[in-house]
Amino acid sequence: MRKKFALSLAILCMVGFTGCASKAKEQTSSGPYDLYEGYLTIDGDQLLINDFEFIDGADQYWINKLKLTSEDMLNGYYIHDVSDELLSFTLTEETRYNFYDTMAQFVSEDNKDRLYTTTNIDVFLEKFGIDETGALRKTPFEVQAFEDGRVISISEIFVN
Repeated sequence: MRKKFALSLAILCMVGFTGCASKAKEQTSSGPYDLYEGYLTIDGDQLLINDFEFIDGADQYWINKLKLTSEDMLNGYYIHDVSDELLSFTLTEETRYNFYDTMAQFVSEDNKDRLYTTTNIDVFLEKFGIDETGALRKTPFEVQAFEDGRVISISEIFVN
């Protein structure tokens, strides 16, 4: 009798908990991705990256190889342009744009970190602006992209 009661109670609890669970939002994109750092150009839904590498005082190999001096690294880093080739990716409606809203255009004044995230490319372009070629101002970004070329996110690299 105790076994039947325990089994009935377990089934009742499982059914009850399952009924109370909210339906999870289906994730439409997942999989392996790569990270890139660089300057961006946007042309419609196409993202072009002029990739680079940050070199700081700990990167002695690159400092010696490129013969960098402290004058080259006034802010504690040097941006090394890796190649003249542009990498091409595709922006989607799911692409997240992460940036620091230092002027509080999109976040409240009392937001201390001023980090803002949106999936609206127009808001992103309003913040950074583009020139006649589609290039964003010389702001460095980190880009996460799936292996098939779809962009997951673009994040401002805040440098001073």
